[in-house]
Amino acid sequence: MKMNGIFKIMVMLATFSLVSCSDEDDLKPSESLGIPEMFSPAADADARVKEMYNDYGLWVRMDFTDWHEVTNAYLYEDVNNRMGATMIDDTCRENAIIFSQTLLSNVSKEFAKAYFPLELFFVKTYNGSWWAADYAQLGRSRFVLCWPNQMEGALPVTKEANPDYYYQDSLISGLIWKNFGTMIAQRFDEPIKEFVLAGKAYDNGEAYDNIREQYQKDGDEEKYDKAIDELCKNGGFLSGAGSGKFTTDFGDWLSLLVMESYDNIKKDYLDNSIARTAKYKVIVEFFKKYNWDIQAAGNKFRQKYNEYKATLPPPVEDDEEE
Repeated sequence: MKMNGIFKIMVMLATFSLVSCSDEDDLKPSESLGIPEMFSPAADADARVKEMYNDYGLWVRMDFTDWHEVTNAYLYEDVNNRMGATMIDDTCRENAIIFSQTLLSNVSKEFAKAYFPLELFFVKTYNGSWWAADYAQLGRSRFVLCWPNQMEGALPVTKEANPDYYYQDSLISGLIWKNFGTMIAQRFDEPIKEFVLAGKAYDNGEAYDNIREQYQKDGDEEKYDKAIDELCKNGGFLSGAGSGKFTTDFGDWLSLLVMESYDNIKKDYLDNSIARTAKYKVIVEFFKKYNWDIQAAGNKFRQKYNEYKATLPPPVEDDEEE
């Protein structure tokens, strides 16, 4: 299946290992762990942090005295992290705040307050040694992000304030929206009925697994790509993994819409799929109920990203061997 650059990055991110909680039954109360309950910024916190919390319901965090404050989220404990977390450098704090402000400016306050995760936690490192992670999704309430991030392709965080970092680093922005999307979907009382009915029913990954198993047997990449393409076009999905369950599918759609222009979405995903066209219409209208014109946000992201790319020097091509 042909994919534009930004969404290809987001599909790639979905294959990385992360700490997550996908079902309500997996949630574990953290009250018994002895961590003080404080689910809002302190009185002396940065004014911008308090403003984001008050306007959007998202607490942008960077400080802690015990690393268990990072690994113990609301109703969820990351028992796999044995090596803790470290605080971000002071020189990186300003751009973390600016990045968060820009991200939130692309969503309506109504939607964020209704469904967003509760916390975005910036750290320098998370876990360590062979188990070092670039990010972690802790249940439905907290997303932990290493800042600056060491993922290949992530941009460096400069000491100077960069108001456009959110638009320039499509890898990190896509990472956050992809994870936020699945966390948001878990907070719904039930899947969006009209959205689900507009495509084929989710099959818990059966079709996707069958395609991958066949590829492991014959190694035919062209056959594999064609099978995934047909699965997605016929079912109204954006990725093979999205055919398995609503939370993944919703995360795919949210991250695409908020970071891509309508023209590119139409060309790459709608013109060749009746089911995807139907799901697009439903999900865009769903967001509008919360005063969120998500496609306008996607149009802006693509415009700003293209403007940034135009300033970069052309890639250096390797000299051909004589």
